[in-house]
Amino acid sequence: MCSVAHVEEERKELTKYVHMLDRLGVRLMSIPDGGVTIQNWSESSLVVEVKEKQDSDPILLQLKVEVHQHRFEVFSQGGDNVLRY
Repeated sequence: MCSVAHVEEERKELTKYVHMLDRLGVRLMSIPDGGVTIQNWSESSLVVEVKEKQDSDPILLQLKVEVHQHRFEVFSQGGDNVLRY
């Protein structure tokens, strides 16, 4: 366990929890609005950024709508009996 001797008494318990999360591979990151977000170390920040922005991509949103309405053909079979996507 990491030492909390340098931490103010009223923050020691919180600091212990933060160290525990760190050992579990969890990263706490502050965000611009003053909040905190949690990120798993095994997931890169690029992956996190892509996931955050995927709901604002108009092409991806249209594909999701078409899939949910079953208007999107995943595979088609050509005259040569080959599946195409």
